[in-house]
Amino acid sequence: MATAGVVVEEAVRRYAGGKPAELLPALLGLLSRQQPSSGWARALASQLHADVAKRPLSAAASNSLLCYFLRSSRLDLALHHLRCRSTPRDSLTYNTLLNHLPASSSSSTTFRLFRFAMRHAHAAFHPNVASLLSLLRASSSYSDHFLHMIHAYLLKTPASIHTPVANSLLSLYATLGDFASAAILFGEMPDRDVASWTSMIGACLGSGYADQALRLFREMLADGALQPDGVVVVVVLRACAMLEDVRAGASVHAVATRRGLQGDLFVDNSLVDMYAKCLDLRSARKVFDLIAVKNVVSWNTMLSGLVHAGSYPEALHLLALQIGVVGDETTLAVLLQLCKKKRLGGQAARSVHGAAIRRRLLSMALLNALLDAYGKCGLVEDVLRLFQGMRERNVITWSTVIAACAHNGRPHAAMACFVAMLETGERPNSITVLSLVEACGSCAEMWASRRAHGVAVRSGLGFELAVGNALVHMYGKCGELGASARVFDTMPVKDVLTWNSMIGALGMNGRARDALALLHRMEAEGDEVRPNGVTMLAALWACAHGGLVEEGIGCLESMARQSLQPRVEHVSCVVDMLARAGDLDGAAEIVRRSSGGGSPAAWSALLSACRRRGDGGGGEVGRSAAARVLELEPGKSAGYLMSMGMGLGKGWAAGMRWAMREKGVKVESGHSVVQHAGGSERFVWWDGAHPRRAEVYAMLHLLHRHMKHHHTDADIQYICQCQVDNN
Repeated sequence: MATAGVVVEEAVRRYAGGKPAELLPALLGLLSRQQPSSGWARALASQLHADVAKRPLSAAASNSLLCYFLRSSRLDLALHHLRCRSTPRDSLTYNTLLNHLPASSSSSTTFRLFRFAMRHAHAAFHPNVASLLSLLRASSSYSDHFLHMIHAYLLKTPASIHTPVANSLLSLYATLGDFASAAILFGEMPDRDVASWTSMIGACLGSGYADQALRLFREMLADGALQPDGVVVVVVLRACAMLEDVRAGASVHAVATRRGLQGDLFVDNSLVDMYAKCLDLRSARKVFDLIAVKNVVSWNTMLSGLVHAGSYPEALHLLALQIGVVGDETTLAVLLQLCKKKRLGGQAARSVHGAAIRRRLLSMALLNALLDAYGKCGLVEDVLRLFQGMRERNVITWSTVIAACAHNGRPHAAMACFVAMLETGERPNSITVLSLVEACGSCAEMWASRRAHGVAVRSGLGFELAVGNALVHMYGKCGELGASARVFDTMPVKDVLTWNSMIGALGMNGRARDALALLHRMEAEGDEVRPNGVTMLAALWACAHGGLVEEGIGCLESMARQSLQPRVEHVSCVVDMLARAGDLDGAAEIVRRSSGGGSPAAWSALLSACRRRGDGGGGEVGRSAAARVLELEPGKSAGYLMSMGMGLGKGWAAGMRWAMREKGVKVESGHSVVQHAGGSERFVWWDGAHPRRAEVYAMLHLLHRHMKHHHTDADIQYICQCQVDNN
């Protein structure tokens, strides 16, 4: 008895030889059910394709052949077959074509076929649900205006009432961020399933309406007809995390438990993420520990949550437990966060870099994170070395390198890097400009500051709030109050940092009364902007250095009226102000009355004032201040150096030097930079290597003799030993 394969092959042979018409329907039926890889099927399809022009096929036979071409990914043959005049076409023909398009087909191909069907079939073409879904899938790469046109067409077709079609359209609106259209469509849907609610909740979340997403989820639960699945639970948990609403998240957790969804790894990872972002680390760790088989996402989510909450020791402990799970780029990024925030040091960052190289996880995002970590650890040379080896760079790369140089005392390197960035054609963003402005402010060079300002203006960033604030601060550090005031006055929007920067610039440059006037002007602004602790500190600093004792006391008293609690910095500033005015006893009393018996900063301010006064450093006040500073900060050189110069009796300075040697306290040399027409000069305390040291020390000797006529010996010693303030 002949097998089925032999019968089929015999039928194909007879058709190829004599082409009897009665065999055609049976052969086409067989063809439509065969795998595209079948040899005889390919031979038969080629034969039929060649016969189309000679022998008209029925609609059923034509559709079978068309279906085979599409399943074989031969879109060219399918389209050629469709264009033949002898090919019969009906609604099924076009639906078959649209339903079986290869996955590799472009969106434009789908739309061309749809238009072809509409143009040639006219009223005979009735797209089915599958065809409409194909059309909507193709719409994802087009604009929302195009999607509205398709929506308008769908409203005219009976298939538009089908929930899958409406869900697909709703999902597209959500993807394109068209929340209003999604909400209208959702409200008009006659039937909604879980996918409908999930798409709408996702649309709310994507548009930033996390609270509305939670409200919709509660409506879905109240309906009672539908039960949430894992997908909608994950979306709602993201909304809870965005709102940092741990109570709402716990209620969603309870729903997931009742539905038996706990144990779904996707849901469990989302629960860990939600609890961690709500800073409920105990619940996050509890869910994490209950996950039977953790994947790398589970570990990364828990680690990221611990780092986000500042629980660095626990994060390090968890890393030690991560055995058997190979980390990915996210794991390495979390490690880099620990290197920066835990100050694990450059060696840890280098270890992460080595792991990234060994695992070939060298994406631009991770390399940029490495640059940032090296910069935060103070390893500028490592930053520059890694930067030089990068084949590709983006604006984040350049901005990170510029910021690393600016934050680590390499302003000229930051400016050189910025110039190189412009030469490559890369456009700076606000972060780049902010880092450049900071670098120019730290080197206090006016030509560089003006250039940075010009870059900000040409980049269209001159009126951004953060950039404007940085410019005000930069010009203030350069002593250019006119330029600082012009930037301040032209800023369209000012926040508290803007006012603080301008008040600080005025106080820093000896304009104490102008600083207070600006403070009163700020207070008159009302609720739009209110002074904060930094504002009052800038005002107190101005009063201290401007000799305005009464006004400074008034500022301190006004803090209570504004519900601002004085901090250590405010107390230290008032102590310095009173001491500068000669009221050492009053300053000492304020230090003693402050919380904890006075901070190191407050006692240091008092000690510095006693040192400047002379007369044995303020007598008993100076002795008690020195003893207290050395008790609170025995490992810092500033207290010893200030105590040395107070002249508190014979052998006092020698005793301080001996104590420093015993405790291994080292002095970091202070330095200053002086601008002149030819550039700038850097002077270091007791620098014997300066090329013009003879002239420098001769001038210092001349100044010393001149100042003796106007200042006490203690003042002269204070000026010469300026490294104390630098430390």
